[in-house]
Amino acid sequence: MKRLNKSLLLVLLIPLSILFVPAQAQPFPNKPLKIVVGFPPGGGSDLMARIVAEKMSVMLKQPVIVDNKPGAGSTIAATFVSRAAPDGYTILFGQAANIGVAPAIMNTLTYDSLKDFAPITRLVSAPLVLVGPADLPAKDLKELIALAAAKPNVLSYGSPGSGTVGHLAGAMFMNEAEVKAVHVPYKGQSLLITDMIGGRIAMYFSTIAVVKPYVESGKMRAFGVTSAKPSAAFPGVPAIADAGLPGYAVENWYGLLAPAGTPAGVIDTLQQTVKQILLLPDVQRDLTKEGGEVGGETASEFAQFLAIDIPKWRKIATDAQLTP
Repeated sequence: MKRLNKSLLLVLLIPLSILFVPAQAQPFPNKPLKIVVGFPPGGGSDLMARIVAEKMSVMLKQPVIVDNKPGAGSTIAATFVSRAAPDGYTILFGQAANIGVAPAIMNTLTYDSLKDFAPITRLVSAPLVLVGPADLPAKDLKELIALAAAKPNVLSYGSPGSGTVGHLAGAMFMNEAEVKAVHVPYKGQSLLITDMIGGRIAMYFSTIAVVKPYVESGKMRAFGVTSAKPSAAFPGVPAIADAGLPGYAVENWYGLLAPAGTPAGVIDTLQQTVKQILLLPDVQRDLTKEGGEVGGETASEFAQFLAIDIPKWRKIATDAQLTP
């Protein structure tokens, strides 16, 4: 009888035990993902994110949505992602502006760029180009530096706004060239370009695509690109480092980052997917319009890059007395 009772109890407990066996984790991804962009729809960052998101949707067989959260120099987006669940479904479209520059000049941020994000991969790195009006009495970079040195705080350099990559690239140039010029921040590029063509601004560190037509038409002069070597997107224009300011190099970059703590396997899946996307000819064409180079490196390689790049922006800001 006792043996029968034990057998009956065992039969009754087996179905209950099955209920408590943990379900196997579903493969990643099994629901929609979103890429959070810190700028409004229609801008360069937004368009770049949508190019990647569209391809990711196909390869991952899940919708990848672009979620625009503009404001505060794109730091609202970065803050949002830093607080998101570390599961790989919320991804930051990061760039020098919100990962490198903003932390260097703002003391109100609640995120740490090196501690609060898990790097996935870099999408592209793009140089700026230093231009001036066609009638500026300087034919090359050495003459421009000599002109600025002879007239401290007489020449001006414009930027699309205080704290932008163009602003800090200019501040770094002035510091390393040991010259002084007046920074004039604009609200965007349109009026800045008008003032440069009119001779009211002497220098501007711009993206290549914006000013290349003006250089080619003779309305502006290009003195050099900010990358360590010349850019294929602007043939005939030397690197600033080669043209008269050795060691000068600064680039804008764009990449994907997840919240810190995201599982390594998820990061690897995302990195491998994006790496394949970046090999597609149409993607390479669209992402390199600004004269940049396509990335796709591993998460650890991207992390190593950030470990160098982020302190670099802080040094630029400190040297230019822009730190809070």
